[in-house]
Amino acid sequence: MSDTALTDQQIVDTDAQLLYIGNTGTVEFDLTLPTEGKNGSTVTWATSDERWIQTDGTVHMPEYGRGDRDVTLTSTLTHGDATATREFTVKVLEQANKIKVKEFFPIELDVKAGSTFELPMFAAVRTDDDRLLSQRINWDDGVEHTAGEPGEESFHGLIDGSTIDAHATVHVHTEDPQAPVDATAKVNPVSISHVRLTGDGFLARNQARRLEFLRTVDDDQMLVEFRRAAGLDTKGAPDMIGWDAPDSLLRGHTTGHYLSALALAYAASGDETIKSKLDYVVASLAEVQDAFEGKEGIHPGFLSAYSEFQFDKLQEYAPYPTIWAPYYTLHKILAGLIDAYNYAGNQTALDVASKVGDWTYDRLSKLPHEQLQNMWSMYIAGEFGGMNESLANLYALTHEPKHLAAARLFDNDRLMVPMRQHVDSLGGMHANQHIPQVIGSVKLFEATGVPYYLDQAKFFYDSVLGHHIYALGGTGQGEMFHQPDEIGNLIFDNTAESCASYNMLKLSAELYRYFPEDAKFGDYYERTTVNHIAASTDQVPEGGSLYFFQTQPGGQKSFDVENSCCHGTGLESHFYYAEGAYYTDADALYVRLYLNGTLDDEAAKLTVSVEDVKPEHVTIDVEHLAKKTLRLRVPGWSVDGKVAVSVNGEAVESIVVEAARTDSGELAFAADELGLDTFDGARIELDFEPHMHLFPTPDRPELAAVAWGPYVLAALSDETKYLDVPVDESDPDAAFVREPGTLTFTHQATGLKFVPLEQIEFEHYHAYVRVK
Repeated sequence: MSDTALTDQQIVDTDAQLLYIGNTGTVEFDLTLPTEGKNGSTVTWATSDERWIQTDGTVHMPEYGRGDRDVTLTSTLTHGDATATREFTVKVLEQANKIKVKEFFPIELDVKAGSTFELPMFAAVRTDDDRLLSQRINWDDGVEHTAGEPGEESFHGLIDGSTIDAHATVHVHTEDPQAPVDATAKVNPVSISHVRLTGDGFLARNQARRLEFLRTVDDDQMLVEFRRAAGLDTKGAPDMIGWDAPDSLLRGHTTGHYLSALALAYAASGDETIKSKLDYVVASLAEVQDAFEGKEGIHPGFLSAYSEFQFDKLQEYAPYPTIWAPYYTLHKILAGLIDAYNYAGNQTALDVASKVGDWTYDRLSKLPHEQLQNMWSMYIAGEFGGMNESLANLYALTHEPKHLAAARLFDNDRLMVPMRQHVDSLGGMHANQHIPQVIGSVKLFEATGVPYYLDQAKFFYDSVLGHHIYALGGTGQGEMFHQPDEIGNLIFDNTAESCASYNMLKLSAELYRYFPEDAKFGDYYERTTVNHIAASTDQVPEGGSLYFFQTQPGGQKSFDVENSCCHGTGLESHFYYAEGAYYTDADALYVRLYLNGTLDDEAAKLTVSVEDVKPEHVTIDVEHLAKKTLRLRVPGWSVDGKVAVSVNGEAVESIVVEAARTDSGELAFAADELGLDTFDGARIELDFEPHMHLFPTPDRPELAAVAWGPYVLAALSDETKYLDVPVDESDPDAAFVREPGTLTFTHQATGLKFVPLEQIEFEHYHAYVRVK
C-alpha cells in the first residue's frame, strides 16, 4: 500500500502538534523557537509581552522581587494556503536574589506571654554598596508562633533566595507591650465643608474649572462597566476609555475617584447639581451590588466593574499584568462611598460600603498570615491603595468589629517592618503603592491605639520629606522610590507622580493632628499644594491632569484625560485645598494655610484676604471666634521667621509678637494679649518677608530649584541641557529682579525669566538649573 501525500492542512496541523520549545514551566534561559516544522511548514512567532520574551526567543527575566511572568507565545504555521496556530504558556522566572549584605538590622519583637505572634516576613538590610533595602526572610521554623514564658526567644532564618543568615529576638513580657495607648488627636481639622475659596486667585480658579468639568461628566458612562458586569441595562452609555476601557483590568477605579470628587466638590461649593449627580451614582451602584447578589462566583456584598476573577487570581499570586491591582480599584470605590456619606450625608453610600467591608473581611479572614504578606508584597498586582484607611474609616462609622479586623489584614511587613526598625529602606518600592498604606496606618492608630501604627507612619513621613522629595513637593522617579538623598541624578521626564503628592498631602493632614508642634507639616502642605497640585491641572475645563511632573531640562507639561490614576486623583485634589487650612483644639483655632476665602464654622467665622502676587500680606477679618486663642502659622519661607502684626490698623509691638511665638514657629495670641476684649470684629494683618531661596539637590548640590516665598520657580527655555544660572547662595536675591506687580523674575546675568510652576501651561521650562 503506497503512502498518501499529506495535504497542506494536514502538514500544518501535524507540525503544530510536533512543535517543541523545551521546558516552559520554569524558563531562565533564551528559548529556541523553530522557524520550520517537521514536514516543511514555515513557523512564525508572536509574543504577548516583549518585555520578557521576544519573538526570536530572547528571554529577559524580571528583576528579583517583581515576580515571575506568564507569557503566551503563539506560533503560526503555514504551508501553501493552509495555516494553523498553537499557543504555549511560558513562565519566565524572576532573577535570583544577588544581594550581598553588609548589615542586617536587628529584628526585635515584644510580645505577651502565651500570645500568638508572627515573625516579620521582611526586614531592612544594608548592602555592600550601601543601599538600604527591605528583604524577605524565610524563617527556619515558619512564621506563626506562640510565646512561651517571660524571657527571650531567638529565631533563625535566611534572606530569600540566598544563604545569608537572618536573626530575630523576641522579648516575652508578662503584660502586653503593645497595649493600646490614648489615641486622641491633639488637634482636629475643620471640614472643607466650612471653607469657601473666593476671589480670582489660581486656587479658586482651578477649583471652579474642576467643578465646571464635573458638571459635564456623563454619569451613565461612569457606570457602564459596573452595569455590564452585573448584567444590567447600560442605558446606551458610551464605553469608558484608557484605564477604564472594557478590556482594562483596572476598570472601575475612575468611578471611585469620581464619587470622591463629587462628594468633595459638594462639600467645597454646596452645589446642589453636584449632589444630585452624586446621589444618582450612589443609587446606581447600590443597584449593581444587589444585581451581583446570587450570581455564580460572586459573594454577598461584592461591588466592582468586573467579577471576582482578579481577586481569586491574586490569591494564587498571579503577577501584573495578568491581573492589575484589584484591591486598589476596590479601595477607590470604597473611599468614594465613604466620602459620599461623610461629605454629602448619603446613607445609601454607607450601607453599600458596609457590605463591601463585610465582603472584604469574609474573603481575607480565611487566608493565613503568610499568604496575605505574599500578596501585599507583590509589585502592582498586590497594590491595595488605602484599603486599610477606608476600612478603618468605615469602622469609625459602623463600629462593626470585622471592619476593623479587615483593615488590619492589610498590614504589610515589606513596608512597615523597616519603618519600625527606623531604617529608610524605601529604595526600590513603588511610591504610590505604599504611601496610602501609611495613611491607613495613622487611621489604624486612631482606631486601635496600638503605638507602632503611629510610630511607623511618622518615620515614613520624616524619611520621605527628609530624603526623597523634589523641590515642588513631589516624590518618586518612574513611580519608584530610590535610595535616600538621590534626587540630582534622577532629574527626568517621569518624576513626581501627581498621585503620590495627593496621598502625601493626605498623610500630612492626618499626622499633623498628632504632631501640631512640628512646623514642617504646614510648610510641606503649602509647598506641595501651591507648586505641584495646583500646577497639575490644565487651564481649560477639560479635566486634564499631569501624571508626572517633568523636571528634566526643557520639560513640558502633558495633561492626561485617559482615566489614569493621576487623572482620577486630579478629579479630587483641587477640592482638598482647604484640607490642611484650619484645625481646632479645646482652646484654639489654628490657621495653617492662608487661603483667600471664608471660614464659617462653630469654631470661627472669618474672612482671609491674600493675593497670589502678594502672599506676604495677609488680612484676617474675624466676625466671630469661639476659641480663646488664635494660632497663626509663620511660613518657613519668611526670612528668619520674621512677621509684623497689626490689629485694627495698629502695629503690635515686636516684644509681644516674640512672646507669642511657639516652639512650632506659630504665633499664639489670646485677645487680651492684643489689647482686645474679644477677637470678634477684629482685623488682624500679617506681613511676612519672602525672599529668593534655593532647593539644592542633596547628591548634586550644583543643581537647584529656585524659589521665591511659597513659589517654586522655573526658567522658561526650550534648551535641553542644564542652564547655568549663577547664584550667590549667601544672597540669592541679588541675582534676580522682579517685574513689578507680577511673579516673574529675571536672572540679571543671563536674562532668563523665572515664573511659578502653576503659571506654566505648555511652555518648555527648567525646574532645576546649575547654580554653581
